[in-house]
Amino acid sequence: MGSGSEDTGDCVEVKLKRDLGLLEVIMIGLGPTLGSTIFLLVGFGLEIAGPGLVLVLILNFIVIIFTATAYAELSSAFPDTGGGYLWVKEGLPAPFGFLAGWMSWFGHCIVTSFYVIGFGKGILWILEANNQIPEDFNGDLIVKALAVCVCVVFIIINYRGTKETGRSGIIITIILLSIIITFIVAAAVFIAQGSGDGNVGAIISDPMPNGLSSIFVAMGFTFIIYEGFEIISQCGEECKDPLKNVPRATWLCIIISTFIFILVAIVCMGVVDWNTIGVGTDLIRGEDVVAEAAGLALPGGVILIGAGVILGTLAAVNSTLFSSSRVSFAMGRDKTLPKSFGKLHDKRHTPHVAIIVSGVIIITMTLLLPIAEIAASTSIMFLLLFLFVNLSVMTLRYKRPDIKRHYLMPLFPLIPLVGIFSLLILAAALWEEYQVAWFIALLWILIGLITYYFYGGKKTIETIEPEEEPKGIIKTIIEKREEKDYKILVPVAREDQKALVEFAALVARVEDAELQVSTVIELPSTVPLDSLGYRETSPHIKLVEKLKKASNRELVKSDGSVLVSHSASTSILDTVKEEKINLLVLGWKGRTTEGRLFGVTLDKLIQNADCDVVVFKTAGLKKEIKKILVVSTPEWHVTYATGYAVLFAKRDEAGITIFSASTSKEAVAEEEKYAERLAEICRTHDIPHEKKVVQTSSIEQAILDEAEGYDLVVMGASDEWKQKHHAFGHLQDRVARAVKTPILMVRKVRK
Repeated sequence: MGSGSEDTGDCVEVKLKRDLGLLEVIMIGLGPTLGSTIFLLVGFGLEIAGPGLVLVLILNFIVIIFTATAYAELSSAFPDTGGGYLWVKEGLPAPFGFLAGWMSWFGHCIVTSFYVIGFGKGILWILEANNQIPEDFNGDLIVKALAVCVCVVFIIINYRGTKETGRSGIIITIILLSIIITFIVAAAVFIAQGSGDGNVGAIISDPMPNGLSSIFVAMGFTFIIYEGFEIISQCGEECKDPLKNVPRATWLCIIISTFIFILVAIVCMGVVDWNTIGVGTDLIRGEDVVAEAAGLALPGGVILIGAGVILGTLAAVNSTLFSSSRVSFAMGRDKTLPKSFGKLHDKRHTPHVAIIVSGVIIITMTLLLPIAEIAASTSIMFLLLFLFVNLSVMTLRYKRPDIKRHYLMPLFPLIPLVGIFSLLILAAALWEEYQVAWFIALLWILIGLITYYFYGGKKTIETIEPEEEPKGIIKTIIEKREEKDYKILVPVAREDQKALVEFAALVARVEDAELQVSTVIELPSTVPLDSLGYRETSPHIKLVEKLKKASNRELVKSDGSVLVSHSASTSILDTVKEEKINLLVLGWKGRTTEGRLFGVTLDKLIQNADCDVVVFKTAGLKKEIKKILVVSTPEWHVTYATGYAVLFAKRDEAGITIFSASTSKEAVAEEEKYAERLAEICRTHDIPHEKKVVQTSSIEQAILDEAEGYDLVVMGASDEWKQKHHAFGHLQDRVARAVKTPILMVRKVRK
């Protein structure tokens, strides 16, 4: 989040809520690597370098360390800027900043083409394994058609703004790891039994059968496996504790990716003779090598790898399409691309123009280029982008010495200089085998330069001062009062929730508590958190300002905030934890969807909030409450609920009825004892009250019948709330959904 702020004069603060933990960020980086890449790229590497592929991967790991240290330093100094584009724009003179964004955009687009082709290959492998494809049928046509179809599906998903949760990404990546490990183990056993056609020993005995140049070509070609940590760098503004987690995720992603690739390369070397890999009637095509090895090593292996590629596409395509549209969206917002790229859809809040144009580029590359040229073009783009980042880490040391760097690379400037030299060698090496890929890269750069010099990007970039923060969300500042021991949070979403804030203010006055009124702007995962301006946040700010005034009835001052997040429930739960909230007051409309207790968001908050929780259904609540029904049982949190009922009664001069119901005579006596305890609370505060203890065949129906004619029903939770299928307890949940009277439910977990 940018450091700038603007005072609107009315105590409402807009906050970006970080959603992603370390594990989610690692999975975002690993998803593309473990998706189509590992299943398709290993074969091409063996075709180019033979048994030297293991050496290639080790050398690539060494080369990427130089760039990774640059990313680690820059992400620790600029955690919210969102990746290489803005670092280069800040660190290098024009037009390098524009070109970095331009190449990053194309790089993410074309790597998405690689992934969707992987989806088509996965389907084709499964169909061929089940003899569903005629021998004379063009398999490449099927692959291209399926690739375009899945690309269109993901474009629609991103356009509509459907969110992919961090948990689903973790699950997909874990399944992918399981498939890869299964293949590695099965192939290793297959080799140990002497069944393989390859020669693992050649990795050591003959590491350069095609000469030294093939090692460099293969290094450049397979560099695509490190594309994932550029995506990680773009997650800084959504990552929790980014100064630590982004560098950690970067290193772990690199180490895990390299280790898994080496293992897959070794077993493929043992199962398949690398001399049989190539283009020809009797040869194995590079993209089919892993599937071929799996088919030999274990029953159903081709289907397993096909499923892995399909699943990997799900993990990879959404991430890379998201990244490509995000870069072009940022450039549109900076006015280095047409302003339409930087606009959000009025209804869906997605960068729809950026998504559609990125999708058109992806589909075009998918249809026009063979898979090897797509992979090579991707590698060239990221090699050049990483080169610019290494240059930027050096220039920013001198241009921005004022910025605190939580991680400083050692041996500066030797490491970035070695990184630049290494990347240049690898990019140049690709010219030997992949001239078409280089022509595509140069053509894209030429189009970019024309756009820069003739569209107006040059003028835009040159008018931005180096010290200027990226334009983003309008924040307002609040006057910090002395922090109090007891804190109350009231999330609001509608103007008709005035009674909710009034109740929270009533508790705040008695507890001498700090009251915070908040609303959440929930954005699709494709939209950066800092993309909103005052026009988008203004209605939410005004909502909070209006509802904050409801606390004036109790002469309580309150803070207001607008939380910008990709998950409403996560942002509220994080606020509860970070602000050490004691009481969370939630509003409920009284309706729910099938299979839910109180609603998707409410269910998550009730079950996971580590504080006291009140759910208040205020529909039909009178301005003055005169008759309050407290539903009593010894096992419920009703003592605390009675305390809240007393607050209402004292404010409005109301009477309280303590009601207990039991299905047996033996329990009635116990109910009467507990009801008397609650009555004592009322007497202590001089509240008019009465007790009703009844025996009935249906406790639920007795409560519903008694509730008629009251202004408010108050209930406490039972210990059943700890079970995930209950919010406050089996009976409480049923009564809450059935009763027509306004109801306040209390769950006590205060430590």
